[in-house]
Amino acid sequence: MSTRLKGEALAPFLHIVKQYERCIKDKDVDGMMSLFVDDNEPHSFGLHVNLNSRSAIEQRYSDYFNSEAGFESEIEEPVVYLHGEAACMCAQLSIKGHEHPKVRVTAFLENHSGKWLIRHQHISPSPE
Repeated sequence: MSTRLKGEALAPFLHIVKQYERCIKDKDVDGMMSLFVDDNEPHSFGLHVNLNSRSAIEQRYSDYFNSEAGFESEIEEPVVYLHGEAACMCAQLSIKGHEHPKVRVTAFLENHSGKWLIRHQHISPSPE
């Protein structure tokens, strides 16, 4: 059975959220990719495109960071459920001046030798 994390147990996941936000702000492709599993099977789908390989995700971030002026967002504290060496993290972003002002990011993470890495992410408009 999974356990919802609270308090100090959220620290590693809040760290990932801060790293993710920094990578977007700094348009840091390498930093962003360091948050994903090292093999060629991470997945990302939803709001923009469906991506089924590490190289496709890296190319998408590279294209996005090179074409967009960036955006300002605020993220709510994520909800995290833990089951062994796997976790599900859900958070809502409020994005200023975007066609979808509320976006939900859901990530499935795996613990790789003490480091939590994204295996799968889904980005979609938040349900009303």
